[in-house]
Amino acid sequence: MPGWRYAFSLPSEAVKAATPPGTVALFEHGVIQHDGTLVHRVAKYPLPTPDPADPLNWDRWRKMACMIAICLYTFACNFISASVAPALPVWNISFPHERKPVHDLMEFVAFNVLFLGLANIFWVPLANVFGRRAVLVISSLILFVATVCGTALVGFDITLVVRIFQGIGSSASETVTPAVVGDLFFVHERGSWMAVYTACLATGSVTGGIAGGYIANSLGWFEVFWVGAGLTGIACLGTVFLVPETIYDRGQHSLPIERTLPRPSRYQPRTPAPYLSLVTLPSIRLTLPSKFKWTGDPNPGLTWYHGSSSGDLALAPSDTPPTRSGKYESYLEPAEFSRIQYPPLTYAQSLRFSPYRGNVWYQFKKPWFTLCLPATWVVMLQYGGLVGGVTVISSVGPHILSHPPYEWGEHTGLLFLGSLAGIVCGAICTGTLVDRRLKKLARSQDHGYAEPEARICILLPSLAVGTGGLLLFGLCAYFPGKNQWIGMEFGNGMVAFALTQVPSIWFSYLIDSYNQLASDCFVMICILRGLIPFSWTFFVIQWVEREGYLVPFVGFTILMTIFSLLTLPLMWFGKRMRIATARYVVGNQ
Repeated sequence: MPGWRYAFSLPSEAVKAATPPGTVALFEHGVIQHDGTLVHRVAKYPLPTPDPADPLNWDRWRKMACMIAICLYTFACNFISASVAPALPVWNISFPHERKPVHDLMEFVAFNVLFLGLANIFWVPLANVFGRRAVLVISSLILFVATVCGTALVGFDITLVVRIFQGIGSSASETVTPAVVGDLFFVHERGSWMAVYTACLATGSVTGGIAGGYIANSLGWFEVFWVGAGLTGIACLGTVFLVPETIYDRGQHSLPIERTLPRPSRYQPRTPAPYLSLVTLPSIRLTLPSKFKWTGDPNPGLTWYHGSSSGDLALAPSDTPPTRSGKYESYLEPAEFSRIQYPPLTYAQSLRFSPYRGNVWYQFKKPWFTLCLPATWVVMLQYGGLVGGVTVISSVGPHILSHPPYEWGEHTGLLFLGSLAGIVCGAICTGTLVDRRLKKLARSQDHGYAEPEARICILLPSLAVGTGGLLLFGLCAYFPGKNQWIGMEFGNGMVAFALTQVPSIWFSYLIDSYNQLASDCFVMICILRGLIPFSWTFFVIQWVEREGYLVPFVGFTILMTIFSLLTLPLMWFGKRMRIATARYVVGNQ
């Protein structure tokens, strides 16, 4: 790779003109339509192929059906995970012969969250080898079977095993599912649809937190699992019948092909959206490996490898570079491809599993290499910290409201109404702002380039809100009063607002910047996302008993402030970091 010292020594104009992985020409300036009108239009990236099996070419109804199915699966996973926490006080009532203290019962929550993160060590590599559809079907089936077992099996140890398998079956919803969203939609659409995904993720937790207590107190302990079994059964059927395989190897379809079109000389020539150009800067050209070198004059709008929006990248032979020309069509319509007759994608064909892709050992090692990417660490800490804060609030909140001066009893789950309001506000803000800002900044650029860092500045207000919510909740918990529950509701909603926006924007950033490496980044993120809540759940009750509520929540607030400040280096120097890691990203796709 060009190197960190070199990337940070480049002048700002050179950085602006560079096109490392993640930088795409989203807008084409000065495009002449058939009627002679001069327009600026959005270029589709990744470039769709003529094949109807390409997920980018699927009919709208097929994409919507897939999104509904994976969102329902995501909702069910988080409902199952959260519904047991408010039902824990019912355990000692339902099973008086096996009474347990609160910190033992919290293992039902802690181990579920732990394996919800750790199981992705296996799911993501298996998805890269056998396809996303196979992994989603198997994981949803494991979740359903484990939940059904919970409706009949009795005993603390057996229930703990059931909760572990529920975590294993749920874990793919946080790594493979966002990768499917990235496969289905273009760059300028991903932000909005990722907001839908994260809203379903967060809503499942909130709904489970509200409903779990009512179900357990009104109907009994086992009914929590019966409701979950029905929900996971529907989600499993939706995954089996509505989620096609979204990994698609583009190969040579992504190469720009020459197409001569008349154009007045006073207009800028039209260039295709670049998949990658590591040759924009002379010194980067000197450090390229031989498989990326091109002996002719470099065109920074082109790339000399076969790109891919899904699956592994296949490198083009170095002796067959594409023809250079100043006039190109924006969309891929080569003559040799137009002669290929692609059959329509039938419903039965869409339900086929992906063929075996090999490289099993390499796929299991690859996630650990993503720790050399700075964005992985930032997302790990921020997402893990927010999930840990939500877990702590979910654990101690119902306990606080069940005691004087509140004494809410079975209504303690109403604490999560604040979370629901925060999720709705966060989803609306993310869905309306993220893609709009990306396109606005790309339109204002001379080259029409869209940078993943354009989304990051939206994170700062949400991180400030979420961090402030932790402090507000701790203060209201430490100073109880008749109306202090209002502050606790607001604090909970503020954290939920951040938890809806932060992963949505960061996941879009990772998919845009690292393509197929994003799913490997998700593995490391979810490992920490599981470890932080697991450790906090175990120690928070003892910490609260020893220090009260103020000191722990002030500690959480300080940690989240530090994690939030890590956003600034990526916002200011994110493109330089992508230049420094460009060779690694391309070579490990």
